[in-house]
Amino acid sequence: MRKKVWLVFLCCCPLFAIAQSNTINGQVKDSLNTQIPLAHIMILQEDIFVIGAITNSVGSFVIESLKNGSYSLKIAAIGYQDFTKKFTYTGGNLDLGVLQLQTESIALDGVELVGRKNLYEKRANSLIINVEQQISGAGRSVLELLASTAGVSINQQNGTLSLNGRGQLAIMVNGKLSRVDGQALLSLLKSMPTSEIKHFEVFNNPPAKYESNGSGGMINITTKSNNINGKGGNLSLTSGYGKGEKTGLAASFHSQQGEIGWYGSYSFNRDYSPEVWGLQSEFTDLEIPKKVNTRSFRKPITVSQNYSFGLDFEALENTDIGATLSGYSSKWDMIAFDNVSNTNSLDEMELLDIKTNEINHWNHVGGNFRIQQSLDNNHKLALDYNYLYYHDNNPSSYVIESDFVEIKKKTPITFNVFSLDYNWTLSENVDLEFGAKNSTSQFKNTVEVSSDNGLQVIIDDELSSTTQMDEKVNAFYASFQFQFGEKTSLATGLRFEHTRNELIGEENEDIVQRTYGNLFPTLSITQKITDLHLLKLNYGKRINRPSFNNLAPFVLFLGPDALYSGNSNLQPALVHKIGLEWGWAAKYMALEYIIEEDAIVEFQPRLSENGQQYVFKAENMDKRNILSLSVRIPFGITPWWQSETNLNYQHETLQTQFQNSAFKRSKGTYKITSSQQFSISPNTRLELSGYYQSSSLFGISDFGARGSFNLGIQHKLRKNYGTLNLSFNNVFASDNWKIKTNHSNPNINTLETYFPESRIMVLSYVKSFGTNKKKSKHVSNSANAEKNRIK
Repeated sequence: MRKKVWLVFLCCCPLFAIAQSNTINGQVKDSLNTQIPLAHIMILQEDIFVIGAITNSVGSFVIESLKNGSYSLKIAAIGYQDFTKKFTYTGGNLDLGVLQLQTESIALDGVELVGRKNLYEKRANSLIINVEQQISGAGRSVLELLASTAGVSINQQNGTLSLNGRGQLAIMVNGKLSRVDGQALLSLLKSMPTSEIKHFEVFNNPPAKYESNGSGGMINITTKSNNINGKGGNLSLTSGYGKGEKTGLAASFHSQQGEIGWYGSYSFNRDYSPEVWGLQSEFTDLEIPKKVNTRSFRKPITVSQNYSFGLDFEALENTDIGATLSGYSSKWDMIAFDNVSNTNSLDEMELLDIKTNEINHWNHVGGNFRIQQSLDNNHKLALDYNYLYYHDNNPSSYVIESDFVEIKKKTPITFNVFSLDYNWTLSENVDLEFGAKNSTSQFKNTVEVSSDNGLQVIIDDELSSTTQMDEKVNAFYASFQFQFGEKTSLATGLRFEHTRNELIGEENEDIVQRTYGNLFPTLSITQKITDLHLLKLNYGKRINRPSFNNLAPFVLFLGPDALYSGNSNLQPALVHKIGLEWGWAAKYMALEYIIEEDAIVEFQPRLSENGQQYVFKAENMDKRNILSLSVRIPFGITPWWQSETNLNYQHETLQTQFQNSAFKRSKGTYKITSSQQFSISPNTRLELSGYYQSSSLFGISDFGARGSFNLGIQHKLRKNYGTLNLSFNNVFASDNWKIKTNHSNPNINTLETYFPESRIMVLSYVKSFGTNKKKSKHVSNSANAEKNRIK
């Protein structure tokens, strides 16, 4: 696969070289010789604008297609004085060299910036991934883009997300926690088109203000309509094909004038994506050992709709009131044809054909109400309430020769969340924040399993159940930020969470009842060594609570010899994380050590009591330690070639008792994610991107190596008629799963495989309308929000 990638890359290189002829180039720096990205380059002739450009991550720019003549070059950048230089162009290549800007203090008031950002931007406590800059992501869902861009691993079976294998991720949308996990979370992310997303913000070690659940960190998804002034909107249309057709449309609007602002969005997507699941398993403890090979050819169609509407109102000069209504509907409708071959040690073979029908239909509606009061320039108080309702209807049926098995499953989930936050700016060097939160949630899971042999219908009482869970979490936190001189800063916080969780069975008996309280400290010390070098020390403690999907009893069959189930005995996992970060210029390196107790690992195979079935369910592992090294290397190879590469290596050690056997395992894993962007012309860009991950531990199993190569082309139409994006994803059909488990004590031998749809071509069109200026009246609030993120 890698040879093919480089072959395509080398074949394309001669095309890029064409862009070097007949150009004007230069580099913009400040008085300290620091490169200035996102500076506006304007070419004027007799004070009339001719052409422009934006500097890249290393301050370089290139101008093409300029006629011979006398011109003025003007450079504008926030925080610097305007720069003007006259020159004469006579054709060929003109190098203006280094152009130096002088610093200037300016106030931001309704500034409109339109430019090309870097794909990755490192902030004090997070990593920004600018989705708008990733061409190959056009026309895809947020779920698909997260998996390839942010280093996120996604388990489609149970709907879990993890960051570089370090544990579960928490997901926020515009700063609001999604609250759900499992298939509900996947349905939400599938229903969100990337055309409506501005950027992802990845928190590896979130501040104390945010909930402590999710040892892998947190990702905040920011939409384009968030915090916009003026009137305008976006429209996008998508069409594609891989092994099945894809269609979609999305629209958003915003209006912010004076004291009242409102905004909204709607999207529709239909995705037919054939896939193949497989399971090879051996049963050696039976009187007559056997081998079972199951291949499931699945034809799922996902139809999703996502909507939101919000209103902001400045009731008084220092009082802001806002309300949001949002929701989605996501229906996954699948027909599968399973081929099962059963061979025993006597060379006797049994062949079965199974037809499976499964529907997973999630509906969601949510409301948010918030009030923010600025007591004065140094005090702010915010009250926030969220109501969230989810409903899942997940029926499935299996036809095995003359037998018919039917599973009915319904799960309603309700959340009520209140929070109160207070921010106090003591001085320019000291910032304090305190808060409290109350969260209550309830879900009811009803499963009924029945079989019909043509003569009678039999209810399986062992697999059928009705369970209800009530959970209450009360939290209090305090966070502090101190600035010591010009080079040293300290951010620390403490969060206390008290959790009461009760799982109740059909006859109101307690299946599980837990009450526990935990303290979660965070600490970050930042030392500025030089203007280009920064050193940072982090510590944080977090928790992984079992997901609703993992706790609730449920049954999914993959042939008669294997089933997937919930585990009501799961315990929460506690995680300690300590890390050292070093940033220089635009580059970044981080070393992190993670200690996790009772780590939750998804779907581990175990033999049933009679030894005739494999049961896959989440399990607690006694102890897991991870040593991780991450490096981010962005640089401009030429003014028309920008490179972003992320490297991650981690060594994992796992210890656990599983089915009365001791396991101690360790393994090193590396992952490379890269994006190469080329400016073919002022309006056309080409992107080559992809990732490769070596094999890794998956509890007592091993997750095989996988990777993906993507190609994207973007062209901006003239006169602001919109943008066309053409992408080809998973070109070499290499983004496949292989999960192998082979142990003699206990005797477990399974191989799970998953082959998703590949070679997907998607064409999308995006058009923006109206104005898109940042709100001037909320600049101070946005700045305080950024302060919150680094505590």
